[in-house]
Amino acid sequence: MSTPLAFCRRVENENDMSFEQKLRPRGVAEWTAVLAAFSLGVSVPLRIFDATVLFTYHPTAMSLSFGALMPLGLFVAFKARALGADPERLRAMWTHAALQTFAAALAFGGLVAIYLNKNIINKPHFATAHARLGVAAATLTLLSVLLGALNFKRLGLLYYVPEQHRAVVKSFHRKCGAGAVLSGAACIATAIDHPAVAAAAGRGARTAWFALLAAGVAGMARVATRETGHRGVKESIKVEMGKRAAA
Repeated sequence: MSTPLAFCRRVENENDMSFEQKLRPRGVAEWTAVLAAFSLGVSVPLRIFDATVLFTYHPTAMSLSFGALMPLGLFVAFKARALGADPERLRAMWTHAALQTFAAALAFGGLVAIYLNKNIINKPHFATAHARLGVAAATLTLLSVLLGALNFKRLGLLYYVPEQHRAVVKSFHRKCGAGAVLSGAACIATAIDHPAVAAAAGRGARTAWFALLAAGVAGMARVATRETGHRGVKESIKVEMGKRAAA
């Protein structure tokens, strides 16, 4: 466990870092979360994308969205919590917003691709667990983006929300974002062994994707837990420093 003295030294060192250095992964959990997300999101398109096959646009877009950009956007949001209220936090939140917006655009592009593909081959829509998870992930993604825009003070929309309800908006935004990431991960897990994906990718690639997905979820869960703990440590140190100043 970090002592208050060690924490203060770490804060002093972080004050000397550039913005990019502050967002850079540190430690096994952070590197695992980031590298697993990047590797999963990039390797799926490299393995199965075929510009002449409409179906392949769906897993390509979804892996880039829910496999890479959305987890990376969540990672940036976690890192932003440690930046306080200075301009760097605002810059981090713009980065988070950009990643999540691109992720949402890819997700809905992927939905359009699979919808059109099923129309062409005359298959029913939303008839499988994978499809229903996809609808849940897309719905939560849309809600998260809309609530995120509403919650972003720089856009000015938050001022239309009564002050007593603003904390609720922030809470629902975070919950919808977390739900979108988790349902997206579940959607990917159910897609890896889908017959169409199995036909396009070998067993080795699909085993690697399962491993990357599991590693990414585990790493991100550890990052989330640790960031929450750090916030608690910071608050306790603020209280302690306040008590000392009062004494």
